[in-house]
Amino acid sequence: ALQLYLGCPLKYRFQYVDKLAKPWRAGALAFGTSVHAAVEWFQKERLAGRSPQLDAVLAQFDADWYAQNVEPLVFSDKDSRDSLHEKGHELLRLYLEQANAVQPVAVEQPFEVPVVDPETGEDLGLTLRGFLDLVEEGDVVVDLKTAARSIGSGDLERHLQLSVYALGYLLLHGRIPALRLDMLLKTKVAKLEHFTTSRSLSDLSWTARLLKRAALAIEAGHFYPNPSWRCTECEYFANCQ
Repeated sequence: ALQLYLGCPLKYRFQYVDKLAKPWRAGALAFGTSVHAAVEWFQKERLAGRSPQLDAVLAQFDADWYAQNVEPLVFSDKDSRDSLHEKGHELLRLYLEQANAVQPVAVEQPFEVPVVDPETGEDLGLTLRGFLDLVEEGDVVVDLKTAARSIGSGDLERHLQLSVYALGYLLLHGRIPALRLDMLLKTKVAKLEHFTTSRSLSDLSWTARLLKRAALAIEAGHFYPNPSWRCTECEYFANCQ
């Protein structure tokens, strides 16, 4: 929600305030949801002490991908329902082949914490709610993404979701976690890339202040459009016009 507001405040209003129905969804987003659902099931099975096989993981993906396609999806020129189905199998096969041997500690862990500036101790009067994709032994928080291309080092250092995860983890446990971004790339030859990064106490103080400023802007009703290349992929394009 925070990333959506920062990207386009008007789209945030359409989705979270007006709660407008979406006439369609981007196929790439639906695909990411299905891959994520299969990986979540795989990691939850590991958390329960079981060793799920590839066929079972692919079956989870197939079921979710079928459900995603019940609603209207719009695909890019390079993608289709069938091509993404095949790519999903390829990515998941790769993920299981390279699965980290470290045991998961939590999968899709919900959290709800009051937002406190970790440097000053000031209560900012907010509640942060979210889910941690994956937590591994040794205070390692992992975020999983599917994407068409890799990420640069600068983007990794400014990756907002990882920053918010780290802030939430610190407020929950009193420790700053190590951070890893696992990226399943939909390139011609599928790739799985792992990126590690970290956040300092001052980084997380900055993140907490950003949360506060965004919340104040939302409360004040600042919902303006932010025209960009993303507009052509926006489900609310007609509403915006």
